[in-house]
Amino acid sequence: MADNAGVPQQSSPTNSSVPSIVRRIAALPYEGLLLLALVLIASFPVAGLKGAALSGVPHFIFQLYLFAVIAIYFVWQWQKNGQTLAMKTWRFRVVTIAGRRLSGKQALFRFFFTLLFFGPACVGVLLFFFPQRLSPVITMWFFFPMMATYLYARFDKDRQFLHDRLAGTRLVDASKPIPSPAKP
Repeated sequence: MADNAGVPQQSSPTNSSVPSIVRRIAALPYEGLLLLALVLIASFPVAGLKGAALSGVPHFIFQLYLFAVIAIYFVWQWQKNGQTLAMKTWRFRVVTIAGRRLSGKQALFRFFFTLLFFGPACVGVLLFFFPQRLSPVITMWFFFPMMATYLYARFDKDRQFLHDRLAGTRLVDASKPIPSPAKP
């Protein structure tokens, strides 16, 4: 479709092709369980080291390693077919605004922006299990970025989350195959 100046416009998804916000929220606990399994499996090599105390620099390196495993998992899955296992189960996928597969760069941007909005909430969930570390009232503030993106999606014309808008991606129903990315 082109506007009056002959410049192609990007088509927005129809509301029927966008998974509901409730469906996307329902997929989060499943995604969390799968991430827990991934982190546990990735931790096996370190769990066998009896003499290594995980404090100081070794602890920091271990945390970076787990962060890299999680980043590689999401970026690879989103670039490969637009879906993690939880997204496959709930039948939705992430695509570019044009409806194509994500490039590695786009998937990395989406991971970064998703981390900005959902990362603090993950910390907040962990802090609820350790109330002696931080006040529950303060812990609730960790959920603010996640609630902001939900609120944004509620009023967005295409019901997309804020991190998807910032990354130039969108979630769609997975009933249709997506074309390969265009070669630059």
